[in-house]
Amino acid sequence: MSSKQTALAETKQFRSTSWNVWLFLAVLTPFTIILLFWNDNLHPVLSYWPEWNAPTEKPHALVRSYHLETGVRWMNPDGGRWRVMFTCNGQTPCPIIYADEGDIVKLSVKSDIYAQSSIHLYVISFLTKRRLANKILRDPELGTNSKLSFQILMLPTSSTLGRTVGSWNDGTAGLSQFPTLPRSNWTNAYDTSGSWGLNWFIDHTTTASADGLAGALYIAPSPDRPRPYDLITNDTLELRQINQAEREIQHLIIQSHQHRDTVWKLLRMRAEGSEYYCYDSILVNGKGRVHCRQPDYGHIKGQKLDQKGCVQPPGLPDETCKQSLADYEVLHVPSASRVTILVRLDAEPDDYAIRISSTSVLQNLHGYAVLRYPAKRLPQYGEPMALPSVAPGLVCVLPDGGTQPNCSTAEGQLLPPYPPQPPPSAGKQHLGKVDFTFRLSAGSQRSKTEKYVPEYFLNEKPWQLYHGSMLPLLFHAPNETLVKPIIGNLPLGSVVDLIIENQINETIPLYKHGDPSWFLGSRGQQRFPGNTVQDAIDSDSKSLNLQDPALIIVHDLPALGWSVLRFKVTSQQATIIHAAKLRYFALGMSAPILEGITEDTPIKVPESVVDRPHVEFKPAHDGIFG
Repeated sequence: MSSKQTALAETKQFRSTSWNVWLFLAVLTPFTIILLFWNDNLHPVLSYWPEWNAPTEKPHALVRSYHLETGVRWMNPDGGRWRVMFTCNGQTPCPIIYADEGDIVKLSVKSDIYAQSSIHLYVISFLTKRRLANKILRDPELGTNSKLSFQILMLPTSSTLGRTVGSWNDGTAGLSQFPTLPRSNWTNAYDTSGSWGLNWFIDHTTTASADGLAGALYIAPSPDRPRPYDLITNDTLELRQINQAEREIQHLIIQSHQHRDTVWKLLRMRAEGSEYYCYDSILVNGKGRVHCRQPDYGHIKGQKLDQKGCVQPPGLPDETCKQSLADYEVLHVPSASRVTILVRLDAEPDDYAIRISSTSVLQNLHGYAVLRYPAKRLPQYGEPMALPSVAPGLVCVLPDGGTQPNCSTAEGQLLPPYPPQPPPSAGKQHLGKVDFTFRLSAGSQRSKTEKYVPEYFLNEKPWQLYHGSMLPLLFHAPNETLVKPIIGNLPLGSVVDLIIENQINETIPLYKHGDPSWFLGSRGQQRFPGNTVQDAIDSDSKSLNLQDPALIIVHDLPALGWSVLRFKVTSQQATIIHAAKLRYFALGMSAPILEGITEDTPIKVPESVVDRPHVEFKPAHDGIFG
């Protein structure tokens, strides 16, 4: 064979080989891409690829790492009695979590308590797969732990910014997750974009939040967020002082405290019929004193108060009370500055009492904190703090929780948001029109299984605490029949009204999970005027505000009255509305809500979430204690 023929044969063979290689690559490439995106376990590998029409990410997000170790400790915060309390890092309330809007909060929790627990964070969201992957690639702190990064990548978002799926782990056991077992740990990353303000994180599995497992979360608003300070003053210096006070904000965490743990109190109620709702003191930032019943305040609505200021059930003895001398929480304030709610501090240097009064149909309780100006002589070491004295005519807060007529008050749940955010509706021409209206009723009923313990409900049936140890509601099949008190079949984008009536002659605070809701109005000692909000508007009712209602997290349901909440379904998630007063919450006053999840639009829960270690629990009956 000539050299020319040999070269031609080699060229043909090379072209044939090259063609086969290109053909192989052409087939392999799309197959590989399809495989990666089909497999949920491999999908995060490509999750840093930009999404079409996705909002531009900030080039760098600050990562703030917090480590909480929950445990138990003997404590005596009010000087009245030593008892076991739940703690975070050895203290209660838990350490405050700080962040600036847009930061990433990396929270690591280790449980060293003897019971199942969870950490429910409000108004702070999980990162989406793609957004977090971008930030991990840009941030060395999140990128140092590949296992941690992969775990976080598997978590969807509950951010209000363009989300369609809610969080798998918002800390509400039995609703969106299994509880955390003793001696276990977890780490999550949360995105604060679109979230700001002071909120809380608490246990949401049992009643451990009342025993100390609670803390505060403060997200400073972005400098770009509009502020209403120019509505207060136009003075340049005062505006600078207000902004400085915002940067140096101080927090007061106010809690009711009992000398016995909640399990002991519930067991006593179950055995004797004693009243659970009888507290010993009010704590401010974990400090306070026992203050016995106020002089000349011996009755509430004709019922006799014992030394603690409590109404005891018939046949049970009164409880005794002994005043304690523990320290108050002291709020140190630089002279002539502004603090928290922008109270002008232009008085003489001294100690000033912050009075706290809590009155219900079952107890009158009061406590104090101290606002201290500089130049005040401090007490000697070991000497009990003296409560600042004041002339009776200058006291604004009365023993029953009311205020003097000449004192200024603000109803927080009625203040409109800034900038204005009008409520959504299902029709532009009819502000009262919505897609769904649910009539709820807060009430009580006799228990079929307990002699002394009543059951409370919000949607005809109680939602017992033992659901926190069962299969989370979010994990149930979408075609499964939902029974009350569960509310479901709410498509994405729908607008919902909750009209809530109160059968109980006591004001009940209600808390709805998820995004803030629009508080359209409330009235006490009357029924709602109609079947829907539109009915009330058509009847010329003046009790509803559909122009500039407040955006609220918790609101008061008036005694024997009604309230109306409106919200829009923006994501697929499990939320809940429940009483924020422990007595009612612990005994069933809750109504779970499945948002955005229907038979036509089911939600897919990752296997890693479903397979978390947990206990298998099945109640013996549907009583409060199962």
